This record gives sequence, structure tokens and C-alpha cells, in this order.
Amino acid sequence: MKRAIVPVVFLAALNFSQQVSAIEFDGFLTAGFAIHDQTQVDKSKVVYADEITDDVTFLQDSKFGLQVTADVVEDMQVVSQILASAEDDNYSMDVEWAYLDYALADSTMLRGGRIKQPVFLISDYLEVGYAYPWIRPPAEAYSNMPVDSLIGIELLYQTQIAGLNLGVQPYFGSNTEGVPGQATVNFFADNYVGIALRLENQYVTFQVSSFQTDVSTVDSGAGGFNSEGTAVLSVASLSWDVANFVGYSEYTTRDIEADKGTLSTFTQGGAANGFNDIPFDALFSDQDGYYVTLGYRMGKYLPHLTFATIDSDPAGPATDFSQGARQETVTLGLRYELNDSAALKMEYAQIEIEDNPGNTGLFERQSISSAFVEDKTSLISVAVDVIF
Repeated sequence: MKRAIVPVVFLAALNFSQQVSAIEFDGFLTAGFAIHDQTQVDKSKVVYADEITDDVTFLQDSKFGLQVTADVVEDMQVVSQILASAEDDNYSMDVEWAYLDYALADSTMLRGGRIKQPVFLISDYLEVGYAYPWIRPPAEAYSNMPVDSLIGIELLYQTQIAGLNLGVQPYFGSNTEGVPGQATVNFFADNYVGIALRLENQYVTFQVSSFQTDVSTVDSGAGGFNSEGTAVLSVASLSWDVANFVGYSEYTTRDIEADKGTLSTFTQGGAANGFNDIPFDALFSDQDGYYVTLGYRMGKYLPHLTFATIDSDPAGPATDFSQGARQETVTLGLRYELNDSAALKMEYAQIEIEDNPGNTGLFERQSISSAFVEDKTSLISVAVDVIF
């Protein structure tokens, strides 16, 4: 495998894109399928990563994206990324990015609009499967994010220190998303303030990032999930590509603090009436997640092994709607370079859920009262990633 998983080289590869006057088009596509062997005792389905069950599905890992970059004036660009991906057994098209990029100086850029906050190592190209070794990034770390993007502004300052490239990226904004498993509940993030610091050279990248946001949920149904609080997410990331040895490692920690409310109407599975009757940290628990990926490049082949784990600390009484997860995953993968713009990936993962009451890890079960059939889950995934 070439150093295609290094962001700088990946971006350089996109220079082969079609250009029309001052407009540049870059595209990417992933086509793949996945299946696991887990079910429940009552024969109901168990869903992993939104779409994967014990039936072969092409929905989870198949997507198409198009990035459009348009020059406005010499120091100003408009950048937009459109993504078509699976949603509720079908496909939807969303605008992932849409921002104005203005060069204040040679080393400083200001962006405003819908932006991707720089939380993880691969946040800038999270949807572009060709840019990293896995079929999908380790969910134990990446599932801790409350929102996918922000409506706001960010500043990017870049300089060199002792032969290393230093990037400083503060940002501010807000956004809203749905709550997994709760169709009538919306999640709001306001006063979203964060910063990322990155040091890198040709071989090693190190990044630390953190943000804080005021959070709230509003329930349009009868569930009573109306609550508010504060969330803080911090991430330490490291990657390397030295003498054919490739590695990634990230540690994430999410801390939730609920605003105080009256709990007199709270009963497990029952209705609640006022704001904070169901505390915010009962919906979103404190969680820590990390992973380590080690690989060795052999020509066009990159075999790799990933160990990942997530642990949570749910607050208050145990509930069926708590988003806490506790599981460990070991994944053996192989990436093969088909050509300069396409890669074939195959992965076998074994997922073990910690034996705690009510814990289903990162799985979503259809029947709350029924147990899983297997102690461990095997997950097989195959995908082809292309950039053009």
C-alpha cells in the first residue's frame, strides 16, 4: 500500500479531479457489505452500527460523496461536500460541509458555515474510506461524538516548530441531531466551543482536542425526554507511518453533567412531565473509549489488527434508554491496493459485551426483554473504496 492513508498524500491524490474554470470536483465512493451472527432468544433482530444484522446488508458501508470547491476571489473559496448514505433502510442525501474559506494570511485561514470540527485524527475526511485502513473507524472511540458537524466558525493557524508542522484550530458554533433509538427526541448543542492542537511531520501525527457545549433534548412525543446539561469531550490521538509500520491510536473521554431537576415523576419506563424529570446523563452517560491499530505494509497489502474498548458510567437509575455502552472488539483486517485510486478491504471482528444488567454495548436490540443468543458476536465486512 502506498502512503495513501496519510492525509497530505490523500489530498494530493485528489488533484487529479476534474476542473471546470474556477470550480473543482472531487469524489469518493464506498461499496461494501457486512453481516454478524448475533440474534436474540425470541428470534428478533440485533442491529449494529445502525444497519448491520444477521442478514447481509449493503446499506451500512455503501456511500457516495462529492466535494465541490469554487474560487470566489484570490484568497477566498466556497467548499461543500454532499454525501449520499444509508438511512432507515434507504438512502438520503445530506450536505456534510458548506463553508466559506478565507485566507487572512499565508498561515491563517478563517472558515464560516457548516464545518467539520477537528475532534479526531480523521475528522476532515471521516467519510472518505480510501483515506484510512479500516472499513469504518473504530466505533468505540468515534461513537462518543454528539454531533457530526457544526454551524459556526473556525480559525486555522499553521506554522513550523523544530521541523514539525503545528496547527492550532479553535472553533465555535451550534447544531442539532436526532437521538439514536428515540425517534421523537432531538438533541441540541449550543455554545459549542472547542480547540485542536496538532503536531506532525512526514511520519508521525499527534493531536489533542477538546470541546465543551451546552446540551439539551426536546421530546415531541409522550416519552418526556426533556432535559439539559453540559457535555465535555476530550481526545488524544497519535498515528505513525515508519518503515512500513503503520499505527493509529486514540483515546476519548466524554463527561456529562446534568442540570438539576425534580425527579419526583421519574419512574423507569414511565412518563415524565417537566424539564429534567429524566436527567440528561440518563440519556447520555459518561463514556471512555480507545483503540490501537497496528499494521505492516507489504507492497500492495496492508494487514492490520485493532483492539478497541468502550466503557461507560451511567448516572442515576438504570434505564432502557441510557446510551451507555461497555464492550471490547478485536478486528483483523486486510487492505489491498487495486490501483492508485481504489482499495479492497476485508475485516473480521469479534465483539464481546461486558456482562452488566441492561448493557447491549453498541448494539440496538428490537426486543428489550429478550437476551442475546451468543456470548460473543462475529462481524464480517468487505468493501471497496474509490476516489476520483
